[in-house]
Amino acid sequence: MRIPMRSHQRSSVNKEMNALKKKKTPIWKNPVFYLSILMVVVVAFLFFQIVKLNLLPNTLVGIIGIVLLIFIVLTILFGLVLGRSRKGFRIFGIILSIVLIGTSCFGSYYLMNANGALDRIASDSNYDRHTIQLYAVKHSSLNSEKDLNGQIIGILKNNQRTYVDKVIKQLKADKDIKFTTKTYDSSVELVNDFLGQKIDCMMIDASNLSIMEEMDGRQDIRSEIKSIYKYTYYVKKADTSSTADVTSDAFTVLISGSDSRGSINETSRSDVDMLVTVNPKTHVVLMTSIPRDYYVETTCEASMGCGNGEKDKLTHTGLHGIDTTEMTIEKFMDMDINYHVKVGFSTLSNLVDELGGITVNNPQSFSTGNYSFQQGNIELNGEQALAFARERYSFTEGDKERGRNQMRVLTGILNKVMSPSILKNYQGIMSTLADSFQTNMDTDDISALVKEQLSSKASWKIYTTSLDGTTGTAYCYELGDNASVVFPDDNSISEAKTNIQAVEHGEDPPYASQS
Repeated sequence: MRIPMRSHQRSSVNKEMNALKKKKTPIWKNPVFYLSILMVVVVAFLFFQIVKLNLLPNTLVGIIGIVLLIFIVLTILFGLVLGRSRKGFRIFGIILSIVLIGTSCFGSYYLMNANGALDRIASDSNYDRHTIQLYAVKHSSLNSEKDLNGQIIGILKNNQRTYVDKVIKQLKADKDIKFTTKTYDSSVELVNDFLGQKIDCMMIDASNLSIMEEMDGRQDIRSEIKSIYKYTYYVKKADTSSTADVTSDAFTVLISGSDSRGSINETSRSDVDMLVTVNPKTHVVLMTSIPRDYYVETTCEASMGCGNGEKDKLTHTGLHGIDTTEMTIEKFMDMDINYHVKVGFSTLSNLVDELGGITVNNPQSFSTGNYSFQQGNIELNGEQALAFARERYSFTEGDKERGRNQMRVLTGILNKVMSPSILKNYQGIMSTLADSFQTNMDTDDISALVKEQLSSKASWKIYTTSLDGTTGTAYCYELGDNASVVFPDDNSISEAKTNIQAVEHGEDPPYASQS
């Protein structure tokens, strides 16, 4: 005889049967399963980006990996295991998954941008970009190459003649334009005749305008002329790098400050030239400033188009690329330079701002433009740091004191960069440098340097020194005329070499001052 089930008994059985059915639901039919897969993928990608960044100590990377793994396990436990029987656990697991996915996506985006910027910085394009420009005076009726028939174009004897002649041939033969050319030995004579309208146009490598701006009364030449035709060409760089184990071996870097108004790939005068020698074992940095007007023998490969063996200002070597500047310094210093860094002036201002400002020890008060700098330790933002580093007319030693101030600014930057605080805005710093900072040091070496510093947290001793010389006047090959120069002091060069060798051998530089 069957005993009928009471209603509350039937209800309890039904609940148990429903729960059993839920337990038997295949896992792949659970939406949380796919959310968990997505979470694992994005978290794994985040960890991959952390490893690729290669900045954090291995121990810290391992800890981050373990923490991420724990979160993944907890999310799966609450969302898929415990959550199958309890709704509260499932909701908690879903929330945790969403938080991990969002955090990992944001972190991956941040790190991808940082890694991409680092790759661009270390790309050091194999070619320098040059532009041959055909200029007319601003009020001229000449507006394009079609207006050149019957005109006279002035060119320079020593200014990238291979490419200037190519443009002339192209205009005459390919475009059937008839004009005459007049060759000048001197840039001064060319500019005077051009602006005085004794000739109709001038054709030069655009980077030479920076030389012409140094002439008396020609500071505003760019506002008096217009470009009516241009031809862009590329020159292959020389391979000047000499690699070192930057975490254990001493190495020297040439820092060249470009005054280019365009892309960092464009050639221009090297307005700042500084050797930075680093010994990672003793944690010593030596900065050696070289006057921009140092009168030296230009050294380069034939393809660079410079006057190899000709005497000129060091700043003019930059017109043929940083490799020419590097090779020239290596010759008169009789040394090897491992790497080079080329920076635009805009880099300095933006970098200092990204670092949150810097502290500089200023030995004497001075004013320039809208800024006044007091004696002592001063805080500088980006624009102030740029003005501080560029001023030279306020000092009796002029360009030499400017070089010292540039080293003081670099010291302030290094003090910030060498601290763990760099990680707070690493992506912003890398993005700032990417478009106006270029080096032939590869990404692995850059990452290794930062990683080593973050691991050791060692303090660095920073020394500074400057090459000396006497001011005079001499013929400058690129200008094709006489100009103010600084004749090198051999004793100064000898002491600088001794300083560099001392740092390389783990000793303090005897002829340098500690910052």
